[in-house]
Amino acid sequence: MGRLNKITDDKASFFIKKLFRKVEEGLGKMPVLFRYMANSEAIFEGFLTYNSSLANAKLDPKYAKMVILATSEYNDCEYCVRAHTQMAKDANLLNDEQCLNARKFIGIDEKSNVMLKFVKKVLETKGYVSDDDIKEVRDAGFSDAEIVEMLGAMNIAMMTNYLAHVADVECDFPEVPKVE
Repeated sequence: MGRLNKITDDKASFFIKKLFRKVEEGLGKMPVLFRYMANSEAIFEGFLTYNSSLANAKLDPKYAKMVILATSEYNDCEYCVRAHTQMAKDANLLNDEQCLNARKFIGIDEKSNVMLKFVKKVLETKGYVSDDDIKEVRDAGFSDAEIVEMLGAMNIAMMTNYLAHVADVECDFPEVPKVE
C-alpha cells in the first residue's frame, strides 16, 4: 500500500516533526494519512490550520462531524469514514448509530436532517443548488456563516478523501459497519 511517500519521523524535516507533535497532542496519535500529506509542508500546515478553524465555527461541532462523515461516505472513503467515526466517538460528539446514520444522510434531529439533505444536494450537483435549497437550509435555522462552514467541512473531507484514494493509504482506525 501507499503510492506516495509516507513521511516517517526519521525522514521528516524539523518543521514537519513540529506539526506531527501538534497532531499527536491533539488526537493522541498520528494518523497515517497525515504522513502522506506531509509530503508538502505547505499543504500539511495549511490543512491543519483550515481544519482547526472549525473549532471556532458557528456550526455545531456535531453537525460539522456529520457533514464530514456524509461527505466521506459519498466519496467512498473508508479511511475517512473510519477515522471520523472514531474521532466523533472519542470527542463524545456522536455515538456509533449516529455516525452510521450521518453516513446515510440521516441526522440526529430535524435541523440536521435538513443540513444533510443540503450537503447531499451540494455533492450531487457539484454546488449548483437552487434558491429553494438555500431557502430550506436557512428556514431550518442555519445562518449564511453556517452554510459556508458546511462547505468548509465538506472541503476538509474531500481533501482527505482524495488523498486517501490517490495515496492508497492503509487504514489505522477501527473498522465500522458498511452502509447498506
